Order: sequence, then C-alpha cells, then structure tokens
Amino acid sequence: MTRPTLLFISQFAQPGTYNKALWRRVQGEDDETVPILALMDALAVTPAVNVRTIRAHEGERLPDDLGGIDAVILGGSFASVADDYPWQRAIARFLAAWRATGKPLLGICGGHQIMTTVLGGRVERSPHGPEFGSLPVTPTTAGAAHPLFEGFEDGALFHFGNFDRVVEPSAGSVVLATRPNLPAAALDHGGAWVSVQFHPEITCDRMATCWAELDPSKAAAYRFIPGCERMILNFIRSAGLLDDAVRPRLTDERLDQVP
Repeated sequence: MTRPTLLFISQFAQPGTYNKALWRRVQGEDDETVPILALMDALAVTPAVNVRTIRAHEGERLPDDLGGIDAVILGGSFASVADDYPWQRAIARFLAAWRATGKPLLGICGGHQIMTTVLGGRVERSPHGPEFGSLPVTPTTAGAAHPLFEGFEDGALFHFGNFDRVVEPSAGSVVLATRPNLPAAALDHGGAWVSVQFHPEITCDRMATCWAELDPSKAAAYRFIPGCERMILNFIRSAGLLDDAVRPRLTDERLDQVP
C-alpha cells in the first residue's frame, strides 16, 4: 500500500542573518528538518506516512507537481513576512497553487502569518513588543470543538516567539484561540487550512536558542511542555493521513504517552 506523503517546508531564516554557531548545541543545529523528522518518529507517524522536507530558505525548490503530496506543514521563521525575500515569494506562490488543490495545510508562527497574507488578511508588528515564552492560550468556542485542539484544556501552554501578529484574518476565517495581545492566535481558514501563532512542534531548548542572539534575557521564559506536540498529530489525523486501517499499527508505547 502506498503511504500518504506529508511535506514539511522549513523557512527558518534568511541565510547570513543569524549566528549559526549558537545552534551547535541543539539537535540538528540550525536545520529544523532534523528535529521535525525526529518528532514524526516519536509520534509514530513515520511507519505510515512518508515525510518529506524542504529547506525553502536555503533555496531548495518547492515542488511543482502537487499530486503526490497529501498534506503540508509550513514552519516558522526569524524573517518577517514584510521582508519579502525571494524564497518568501516562492512560498507564497506555492501556497496559492496548494490552495487550489483543496488539500490540508498547517501553518506555524511565520507560516500562520504568510498564510493569512496570501489569503488577503493583514499582519502587523505588534505594538506590545514580542510575544515570547511558554504561555497559555484561550480557545474560542469554535476552537474548543475543533480537531486541532482535541485533548487540550483551556489555558494549555505553547511556545511563543513572534514580533508580528495577525490583526485581520482573511474573509471567512474562524478564530480558534486568542491571547491578550493576539486576537488571532489560531485560525481555521477553511478549505482544510489551519494555522497557529505558537509552536507545538518545537522544544524549549530550540526556542531558548532563538533568543540567544536576539535577547538572551528572554531565553529563561521557556519551559518543558509535555504533550504540546499532540497538536501536530491532531493535524495529521484530521488531514486523513492516518486512517482507521493505519491507526492500530500506531498504538504502541510511544503514542500512548502522548496525552
């Protein structure tokens, strides 16, 4: 049986704008596709799903043939959507083509923001300064009933690290979660597209390393959050990549430990 394919697109940072040496202490260094693949293995996704990765910020070409891809996760970025780097424009073009397929997409942090702009929404620099740390989110009524938040209680913690924020979601989008300074911390854009301002996929050490160069005083604001990665599994399940025939194969001790 052919396994479905999940594509993870990394848009980590514009090359040359950060200190690579600071990342030598964490898994995969500045290549976030390494911990993403480790996460998929920890969630027991990889036996049933073919996980592809592309480092778009490094100039790796995004696929033109979308027929062999079943779902996409678009990662976060040090870059602002306002930077308009060539690789950001390439991602925007890819997203426009992907939207036409009607297939699922999860955007994370910078992915949340570029998805919003591609669909006609608005992103601005937050006047409150950066949102950082391991912080609680408040699901809306729609969010509490949404598959993305299955298994999460009101006030569940997630890692944040963003200067920009969505201030005007695209037409037809539904807000799934908020924070005091984030009116759209999670969105359902319709058409199987969802996005979150926070990071359910990343560990506290990587988040702290993000601030090692920007503002080391903020690095201590992150803590270990067991189970936040379940949101990635929720997306993969809701995308139909793990159907009823496959799920029993994944009921092992690794999956059982995910809340």
